[in-house]
Amino acid sequence: MAYFYSIRGWLEVEPENFASAIDVVKSLQESYPKDTQTGLYLQGWCWKEQPINWTHYLFYGADVTEDGLEFFENTLNKLIAKKLNLSGYFHAQGEDGERNFIYKVTDDNLWVEMGSILVVVT
Repeated sequence: MAYFYSIRGWLEVEPENFASAIDVVKSLQESYPKDTQTGLYLQGWCWKEQPINWTHYLFYGADVTEDGLEFFENTLNKLIAKKLNLSGYFHAQGEDGERNFIYKVTDDNLWVEMGSILVVVT
């Protein structure tokens, strides 16, 4: 039986880099049919075209398997590789609350750590 993680979080993207970040996500979304597991997981990315004030945010929220968690991290790395000056935070909570990961992005660097945070997911 598959083990699931609830991933939620965001990336902050400077206005001049926002289109490039969205292009990476859209390109990945177009690369995988929506009826596949990876295609489904890629639909967890969302954004608002016009910022509220000056900062653009790229959000992610989805329940994924361990393979999906790995693909999520690979997607973050593809975005970071574009050198868009990204910063952000994501929390991946295991379905039983026992396995938690924190993904911190600061100035195009990714840190992944085991988390002890337990957030009630309903």
